Amino acid sequence: MTTPAVPGPDGIDLGRAERGTFVFCPGFLVAPGAYAALLGPVADRGFRVVVPRLARPGPRLLLGGVPISAEATRAAAVVGAVAGPGPVWIGGHSRGGAVAWTVAAAGLAPVAGVVVVDPVAGGGPPWAGAPAPAPLPDGRPALVLGAAIGGRCAPAGRNHRCFAAAAPQAEHMVVADCGHADVLDDRTARRGRRLCGGGTDPARARAVAADRIATFLAAAEPPR
Repeated sequence: MTTPAVPGPDGIDLGRAERGTFVFCPGFLVAPGAYAALLGPVADRGFRVVVPRLARPGPRLLLGGVPISAEATRAAAVVGAVAGPGPVWIGGHSRGGAVAWTVAAAGLAPVAGVVVVDPVAGGGPPWAGAPAPAPLPDGRPALVLGAAIGGRCAPAGRNHRCFAAAAPQAEHMVVADCGHADVLDDRTARRGRRLCGGGTDPARARAVAADRIATFLAAAEPPR
């Protein structure tokens, strides 16, 4: 697996943009480095993978003072900064999935398509209502990966099924025996599983998700 080069505390940047670049937005209070195992296979397929830190942990974030729209604006700026040879894709996990979706749906940056991993709509607490995700434009390629094991971290009505419904052209795959935090690296997943629940073999679930993301990006044709 590709070894990530970590540019200080603000994110990870691994691989080379031989086939394009994948900007991945982290979930709520999840450090960018927790996605190295999930996204290493994407870098191994010839993509540059950038996971920025879009919001600093702290009381403001915890109390809902950082809206998804603000993170989406920052993510769009990252897309512009890393643009180079080949297409730029955007993706994210959990709240980061909603951030990535917002960038694509609102046209905040030119992206080839979207990959979201157990996304959660809305920016407030899980028990609050949330607007449905906006439809993606132009029949844009999209992959929606859902965790089969739901729960309070990705409740029904705000989970991956809402995003799949907003993009009929999307590939929608539910990863069996997978919880919301099982896609994270081992140490972070152990903490997340205490809050979100999880499957019997998180390493296997993460490997399934990683392979599907890498295969999708390698095979997808961006819209012309």
